[in-house]
Amino acid sequence: MPELSAQRAGEPTGTERRPVTKVAVLGSSGFVGRAVVAGLDSSGVEVQPVAAPRLSWPLTEALRNGAVPADRHRDVVNALAAQLDGAHVVINTAGLPDGSAPDSPALYGGNSLLPTLVARASALVNASRLVHVSSAAAQGSMALDETSQTMPFSPYSRSKAIGERLLQRENCIDTVIYRSTWVHDVDRPNTRSLIRLAQSRMSCVAGDGTAPTPQVLIGDVAAAIVHLALVNGSVPPIVLQPYNGMTTGLLLRLLGGREPLHLPPRVARYATRCLSTYGRTSLTANAHARRVDMLLFGKRQTPGWLADQGLAPKLRPEAWERLRTAGTHPTSASTPNVEAVARPRTGDSRPVETSGVDAAHRFLTK
Repeated sequence: MPELSAQRAGEPTGTERRPVTKVAVLGSSGFVGRAVVAGLDSSGVEVQPVAAPRLSWPLTEALRNGAVPADRHRDVVNALAAQLDGAHVVINTAGLPDGSAPDSPALYGGNSLLPTLVARASALVNASRLVHVSSAAAQGSMALDETSQTMPFSPYSRSKAIGERLLQRENCIDTVIYRSTWVHDVDRPNTRSLIRLAQSRMSCVAGDGTAPTPQVLIGDVAAAIVHLALVNGSVPPIVLQPYNGMTTGLLLRLLGGREPLHLPPRVARYATRCLSTYGRTSLTANAHARRVDMLLFGKRQTPGWLADQGLAPKLRPEAWERLRTAGTHPTSASTPNVEAVARPRTGDSRPVETSGVDAAHRFLTK
């Protein structure tokens, strides 16, 4: 094993921590990792990029093991420890982020096995905290909260849920699992797809469109992760990205620049029941059905620790509108006033053709 820094005599223990001046980031070249590095740089912290190993772990083995065996990939742990040496805090943003990915050993290697190996490597170098970036997708259709309960509905969400479960079995280092909600940025493929949908005739919501939906900007995600890395004192084992006030109708108005179709809730619920039946054919089909359900009805979440700390992000409609207009040449017809677009719709829902739900589903499953 490579020679590592010895534990410093007289270092604080318990909830007291030495000043954080160096943070190691796994996955620093990825979507979330780049934003986290930028946030750390602006905080004056030295960033230590770490290359994440490519791991392969069959699903059968991931499900069979209640914990990662102690002798599992010791060479990988040692190699990671050599890269992490000197870091006070470790942030793991690495993994396979494709929400529509099929089952594969690479998916479970990156999202299920790697977090535990990172924890063990972080403990070897005496890091004071590990921040592991997970996903709210692990909780599936249940209301989002900060409990350890999960309800995966796709290969990706299952890989994240297994990763959380195995990581919680490790007691070698202070660890916080951060569950990000649905993240958006101008170059995010999922964001561009949603913008195209919002601008099309397929854009629709259930009822008046005031249901909450857990959508967040990448800058707000990075700010939450940086806070978890640098904050002194104890942090809960699981932390959820705070809600910013976004609703189903407002999301589509801001990204589409137009009013979405408003389906009567009874019609929309019938459509989602049909899609749920289709979703039972496979985990991938279930993932598509869940996307349509959240597009129509949104999803509730329980306020958590970050919100209690006063760190819930502001909605900032103008930032969401910039996602829509980025890379385009806006005109007076295509770029409405932000306040007008953000104004919630009130009154009864107007009936529309139910084919809009089917069209939205076809669009989202491309």
